[in-house]
Amino acid sequence: MVYDKIVTWIKPKVPFVKLNSDGSVKNHCAGFGGIIRDHNGNVLAAYAGPLNKCTVITAELNALSYGIDICSNMGCNNIWLEVDAQLVIQIINNVVLGNPQNFYLIRKIKQSLSTFNFYISHIYREANCCADWLANLGCTLDHFQELNINSLDPMLKGMITLDKAALPYIRHV
Repeated sequence: MVYDKIVTWIKPKVPFVKLNSDGSVKNHCAGFGGIIRDHNGNVLAAYAGPLNKCTVITAELNALSYGIDICSNMGCNNIWLEVDAQLVIQIINNVVLGNPQNFYLIRKIKQSLSTFNFYISHIYREANCCADWLANLGCTLDHFQELNINSLDPMLKGMITLDKAALPYIRHV
């Protein structure tokens, strides 16, 4: 049975910032990206970067790791992590171990998170569209970029505006 589900991006409550991250793997490239926003939905940071060919989970974990590092550098202590990969949540919450090839990356993420007040949750891909867009951008880049938040691509700015207004996305299930 096919049905539609309405999903939205939700602003974090003070004092939290929200980190949405995503990984992308295509035929000939891989990338990651993420966006960090405050309680009003204003962008604090956005980033994207390329990866060598890898699994989707490796890309997702890299996206999360870079975002956590940026939060740390910004001095954010309270972070709501939101990802569209349930497996990443299970790895962070110690429900599953994860692939041994990601051992050091997972360890780095967990060690970094031990210094934060954080929680992690799932978001459907449709409502994670900003991070998804940035991950796809990462596939096209030659090197990691922390984007200038004052001159973001109009397409990304439009998605940010829709999220700030809490406009719904339709998920076809």
